[in-house]
Amino acid sequence: RAVLAETRGRINGRDGAAERLGMNPGTLRHRLRKLGIPFGRKAAPHP
Repeated sequence: RAVLAETRGRINGRDGAAERLGMNPGTLRHRLRKLGIPFGRKAAPHP
């Protein structure tokens, strides 16, 4: 969750959570859905 907060919910691309964790973005998305953790625009805190 800390990495998702740092990346503002971003999974893919440069500076995304998957790259920081050394994971495939699809695998990370699957695991987040399985655990019920919001990501992407749903999880991005508003400034």
